[in-house]
Amino acid sequence: MRNPQVSVLMPVYNSERYLREAIDSILNQTFSDFEFIIVLDPSDDNSKTIIESYTDPRIILVQNDVKLGLALSLNQGLIIARGEYVARMDADDISLPERLSRQLDFMEKNPRIGISGTSIKTIGNHAGIVINHTSDPEMIRSFMLFQPHMTHPTVIMRRALIDQHHFAYDPTFFKAEDYKLWSIYSRSFPLSNLNEVLLLYRLHTENAQKLNFAEHQKFAGLVRLEELHQLGIDVTDQEFALHQALSILRFEPSISFAAQCQQWLHKLEKANQKSRYYPEPAFCRSLQYLWIEVDRICKNVNNLLSLENH
Repeated sequence: MRNPQVSVLMPVYNSERYLREAIDSILNQTFSDFEFIIVLDPSDDNSKTIIESYTDPRIILVQNDVKLGLALSLNQGLIIARGEYVARMDADDISLPERLSRQLDFMEKNPRIGISGTSIKTIGNHAGIVINHTSDPEMIRSFMLFQPHMTHPTVIMRRALIDQHHFAYDPTFFKAEDYKLWSIYSRSFPLSNLNEVLLLYRLHTENAQKLNFAEHQKFAGLVRLEELHQLGIDVTDQEFALHQALSILRFEPSISFAAQCQQWLHKLEKANQKSRYYPEPAFCRSLQYLWIEVDRICKNVNNLLSLENH
């Protein structure tokens, strides 16, 4: 049997509310040469019934006997995927009809790129926000010290590189499996983004978002810590807390904080001049970008305080 050009990989767990929309958005792609691997963790809802209601032969249902979680479920799918490319999908998002066609075209025209993502538009809570990531591989590599400039359910990956680099998600980096993976593989080959909105990314209730955000940052911090060590910095607790706040641009604005950030960014710059771990001048541009944002936030607050005092 001939292998499909693309394997679409989607994990499912208690996803009945939005699952049909997600499945339909893949089955209705303008590009049709794909297999759709759905990895189902044991669920308490009607997820299995919904999946089994489809008769499309491109759907391959993998049922886990026990709950494996996101990372191990994705690894299960990677083992059986037969496509030249593997594309990710989440069970609560919507892929726009041209997504696979546009991403495949981008990868075929850019053979050096190993993994690429797309822009997204939010739906659900805080709907209508468009998020564009840089397409420059060197900037993506440089930003790995702070944030992954890739949206996980938008990515498409070359199968040859999955095999060559033993591509697998690390379940110990719970909620940041993708960040961990991108940080490792951006050291070996270029990552990029197609600057088109090709996926509608669902945001859930604010309470859930807050809980998930705190947990995500805990494990994302482990990736950042690893990157700092690779850069050649033995970070103190105070420096790491500063780096965490700087990375997500969540902090109490003040002149003092801005001064600390300036010193820290200068230390990062000096460390990279010595280790050459990140590409230049891209790394300096990433530091400049963060400094501009910190300076803007702190100045805005100080301007407001100044107005209030008059």
